[in-house]
Amino acid sequence: MNTLDADMSALWPRVERAWPHLQWHEAAFKHGAFHHVAVLGDSAVVRVTRGAGHASRTHSEHQNLRALEGVDLPFRIPLAMTEPLSGPSWSAQISSCIPGEHRSGHSWEQIRGPLELILTGLREAAIPGGELRPVRQWCGGQQWPDVVDRIIQPFDMAVKTSARRAVEEVLEMEAGVETSLVHGDFGLHNIMWRGDQPSGVIDLDNACIGDPALDLAPLIGAFGSASVADIADREMIARARVHRASLPLQVAAAAQLIDDSKLKDFALANFQMRLHAGTLQDPHQP
Repeated sequence: MNTLDADMSALWPRVERAWPHLQWHEAAFKHGAFHHVAVLGDSAVVRVTRGAGHASRTHSEHQNLRALEGVDLPFRIPLAMTEPLSGPSWSAQISSCIPGEHRSGHSWEQIRGPLELILTGLREAAIPGGELRPVRQWCGGQQWPDVVDRIIQPFDMAVKTSARRAVEEVLEMEAGVETSLVHGDFGLHNIMWRGDQPSGVIDLDNACIGDPALDLAPLIGAFGSASVADIADREMIARARVHRASLPLQVAAAAQLIDDSKLKDFALANFQMRLHAGTLQDPHQP
């Protein structure tokens, strides 16, 4: 555990004692924006949540996996393996492992087909029998606009006006849109690969019933609207660009809710940088 910070080096042994039957000798420790993760070979993945509301967040993420268990999808997803556990300052859950590797550096031509297959599978999937998290619950749900309004107060009027407009445009655009199952945090970071084909999709914490253009927004950030237009019509691309403009404000609001000021400040700085560069909707089209 010498690659972990002091707090997590002290915490992981407590999690290990809670589930001593797991293959901890195979653990590879990782850290995402909102979770600490131990990948135990191909046997299991343990994710730890900290910060304000850790128990309720972990429970709702766990419920998402349970709700998705019976959905027929053309790719593998993690399955919840046991009920979550909580300590005073942390909560943890176990899911099955999706074997494979993360990939980066793919060209659009290399991954267009697999991505289209995954996105089509989501859009055509039956609505889960269990209840999924509401759209953007991770960053406040219906309270998201109010959270954003609070955290942008220190900024000048131009930034505040642009942030409010970015949020308002998302809400106005979504009204009346035909919804489907969406991943909620779609991108190459959440796809596992075996060779040239995806072996599964991970991190369905934010899966919800919402505008399918939500899942195109991160792809626009990576590849640009012109490329992503290969797999979506003009109307959906236009909506995805609006969603993309609001993504830093979603991360900033989520960070505010868990009292992570460092991540909040980083996300707000990202919004300002994109705003000033004219790349809120598409980094490839300034």
